Amino acid sequence: MNIKDNIVIIDVNNKNLNRVIKDTKNILKLCDENNYKLKFNYLEKISNEDDLFWIKNIEKAVNIKNIKNRYSYIYDVVCNYIDDKYAKCNYCGFKDNVCIYFRYHNMLEHKNGCCFSDARGGLCENLVNNSCKIRSISCKLYSCEYLRKNKINFKMKYIPLIKYFFNIKQKYYIKYSFFKDKKYVMDKLIENK
Repeated sequence: MNIKDNIVIIDVNNKNLNRVIKDTKNILKLCDENNYKLKFNYLEKISNEDDLFWIKNIEKAVNIKNIKNRYSYIYDVVCNYIDDKYAKCNYCGFKDNVCIYFRYHNMLEHKNGCCFSDARGGLCENLVNNSCKIRSISCKLYSCEYLRKNKINFKMKYIPLIKYFFNIKQKYYIKYSFFKDKKYVMDKLIENK
């Protein structure tokens, strides 16, 4: 690690990448306390796509000095990441708007997977034209019984932007603010900073 012209420069390669990611909290503290910018210097091509994705977004998030803008950025990146993974991997296996869980349990009347709940009395009110109108980070982090059994879930401890940028209270709101919009979660994140 070098500091030059108020920029923290950290060399990154495939061997030290995980250690650098694990040191995010310390890097964030150093940069925030001293109003430093962060620059990762890539010594080689990073072989793991997910690790490269996270390290680039850590750098961007650290360099956003306005806390509200930083949190908003992190919220959007994490939502997009989860959406992209679900779309790319087709975890839910939708056929005719019925997910694999409901097909497996022969509950074909339940459309739109996790957006349907008997406890809620049907479809989530935020589902409009087969799309969530509020982009709830809590709902995106949720995995149904079927997905959890198949080891498909997005735990906050494996998402560096959540793990290292938020405290315990903030993580509580990120995880348990089901059916709440981004503004609600953002207000709670700022309130519990």
